Amino acid sequence: MRRYLELAVGALCAIALSQFPAFHQQYLQRLGGHVDELTIQVEAIDGRAAALGMSRYDYIRALLDNPEAPARSEGENLADLVGRQVSLSQSLKRLSTMSMLYVGPALVFEVEPQVAAAAFRDFRPSVPLTPVGAGYTLFGFFLGYLGLKVLFALVLFPKRPVSPREARPRAE
Repeated sequence: MRRYLELAVGALCAIALSQFPAFHQQYLQRLGGHVDELTIQVEAIDGRAAALGMSRYDYIRALLDNPEAPARSEGENLADLVGRQVSLSQSLKRLSTMSMLYVGPALVFEVEPQVAAAAFRDFRPSVPLTPVGAGYTLFGFFLGYLGLKVLFALVLFPKRPVSPREARPRAE
């Protein structure tokens, strides 16, 4: 029974991880859409700054240094927007150029929760017909199978009875 459970968990993990390349692709598409929209907004900021003969950063600094609370608030919002555009652009570049062998662990650190949630909400499973998909499938199987074996070994460590011979104290 335990062996069947281990195989079943291995198969479920294989199925789950086989979907990672497709999810990664959809996540990158969404992330790219966010970066494109933020870039349009940053270019609009650049246009407003140029119309005043200022650089983007001088324009935002002028708003941040303004004594009026609404102007300061707008400066903070624009600084956050530019920072988000830079951060997401760098993340997109790293995740787009990285080998698929490293994307799984890297995505844990690079993930943008709102983008990932939206990608997951609209995600449709696919059949992995690529070597990368097959690799994630095999890795998922072994992760689930061996993970459950280790869990069983730790939690349900089989206790064997001690033979009388083993129970006797050793003479030294």
